[in-house]
Amino acid sequence: MRFTQTDLFAQDDAARNSLSQAQRTAIRARLEATLARLEAAETFPWRDPLDAVHEENRFQRDSELLGEEGGPLWDRFDREMDRLHATRF
Repeated sequence: MRFTQTDLFAQDDAARNSLSQAQRTAIRARLEATLARLEAAETFPWRDPLDAVHEENRFQRDSELLGEEGGPLWDRFDREMDRLHATRF
């Protein structure tokens, strides 16, 4: 996939932070794949809890990039993480 460089000196944050449709599609697909993997997991899938923190940070950042569309995805992720954390104890 090819990304275009935005104007880093743009005065309008919306113009500087806008995503192309291809970028939105790729991010959405990545988030949905992560959710599918977590929903299929019966137990906490990471050996190192720090890996879970990295996954959570990555998911949160990407869901925020999608704006309103990312909110429901983040909610699903949060519920799955709560469920998976509960399997650790």
